[in-house]
Amino acid sequence: MGSRIDLTTIDNLIDIWTRIKANGGIVDDGLVDAIKGSEDRVDEHEAKLAALKNLKALRNAQQLILRATESKIFCLQKETSMTTLQRGIHSLPDDVIREIFETGHYGLSEPRYRYGSESYPVNLSRVNRRFRTIAMDTPQIWSRLSNALTADQLEYRIEQSKFTGLTIIIMVHLDEDQYACTVAEFLKIITPFCHRWHHFEYVVGEPDRTEDVYFGYTYRALLDYPHLDLPHLTSFLWQKCGYDQWVDNPYVQAFCKLWNMPKLASFEGLNVLINPLMTVYNLVSVTLEFHADHQKEWDLDDTLAALASSTRLAYLCITFARIAPSPPNFQLPPTLLQNLVSFTIKLLKKVDEQFVFTFLSALKMPVLTAMWITLDLAPQMNHVRFIREVISTSRSHPKLQKFGLDITGFEHSILWNLVLTLGRLLPSLREVTLRGHGLCLSAGHLHSPVAWQLVRLRGFDKKSCEMFCMMAFTDAHWGSCKIDVEDERNLSAEVVHNLGDRLVYERIPEGPTYGIHDSEVYWGIIDARIGSESDYSED
Repeated sequence: MGSRIDLTTIDNLIDIWTRIKANGGIVDDGLVDAIKGSEDRVDEHEAKLAALKNLKALRNAQQLILRATESKIFCLQKETSMTTLQRGIHSLPDDVIREIFETGHYGLSEPRYRYGSESYPVNLSRVNRRFRTIAMDTPQIWSRLSNALTADQLEYRIEQSKFTGLTIIIMVHLDEDQYACTVAEFLKIITPFCHRWHHFEYVVGEPDRTEDVYFGYTYRALLDYPHLDLPHLTSFLWQKCGYDQWVDNPYVQAFCKLWNMPKLASFEGLNVLINPLMTVYNLVSVTLEFHADHQKEWDLDDTLAALASSTRLAYLCITFARIAPSPPNFQLPPTLLQNLVSFTIKLLKKVDEQFVFTFLSALKMPVLTAMWITLDLAPQMNHVRFIREVISTSRSHPKLQKFGLDITGFEHSILWNLVLTLGRLLPSLREVTLRGHGLCLSAGHLHSPVAWQLVRLRGFDKKSCEMFCMMAFTDAHWGSCKIDVEDERNLSAEVVHNLGDRLVYERIPEGPTYGIHDSEVYWGIIDARIGSESDYSED
């Protein structure tokens, strides 16, 4: 049963539309001035109240009409969207559809879509004849090869991919016989085309063993190819999932130790240690995560030496989780990362404080301009002291301009003014991004001016958001820094008025390097250093 609108309101609506029609379809500010109360109202105040009642009734009636209209629009869009989409696609030229196919292929390189993507080109080619023709003439979408494919499928895709760069994926999460190809069969098919490898991914969750020998997380078949020549390989991913140190064998030589990878620029590792003997001197970007199933000590001396030998290293992201307590005399060698401009560190679960402070103190980053810290720590830690110490280590980077701190993983607010602490410890920053609850619950004043130009507040509770904005308005030491908030509704009208154009509303993509470096600049540097991903001949 529908909603009822009273006759007086209907008459007022008709009157409004009549006046709009008489005015040539123009809606002006005086449109509803004629809406009044009953003519028998003598008292001016009562007349205004009656007019207000009628105007509210008009508004409510229009909302009912709007809801009914929106509902009908939704139904019609749902009924016609498929046909509209099909007609729109049919009108697109082949080159545009080919680019859409390739964009979807690149999207599958994201970590959450990386696996199970083998059916992508096949599904495209089965939509209709036109899609099949275009898909067959788009080599890039056939370039992803994994051991989840059969031997026939691999050979077909190698042929379809023509001369484009190949993405090689070896997955061993389950027993090896549950994949279409064993690692040995897969390598036998793809290694003759190693000169076309562009990306290499090795994800292993099941250790390899025989009755006599434990090979750990390096499968025997990989050791049969110690001297691969990979002239076009630019990225390397190696993940040891569900890592258990008791079934690994640290004495097995890294299978890629002697591979020739002159263009290798990006390395991602999960529970993987690298060493200077590996081909890492050209690396531009490194992501390392140490996250075993149980608390573990990690010997990082060789890994730090390898990073120091990568003189072009510009971007470094390291995650530590479940780090066992360090011995009293624990030390790490000083590590000079002379060209590093962006550093991200994530500390998760239970980590040893001495290990963290020793690690951060060992890094020498003279040209570092951007730093991001993510904390999601065990509740028994002294969070206030720990965060203060971590921030203090950042003071040793003279060119640091952008700083981000994410503590959204904390279950409870830290109940102190972290923003004020950050302003006192790092006054020379230019951009600051903060994520988390309870980061500014009490007022305070700076002792000296800060150079901050922009502060991004993300995931802030209403009280912290308002508190910082009031501090920035009343304390001259904050200067004229802009404040970027997600939602103006977290602020009172007074705060919005006081700050004026100092409030900004940026829209930056979420991510671990959120607010730290511009993605176009980042990938521009990567492309400039490793070359583009264009097709190449077999010379």
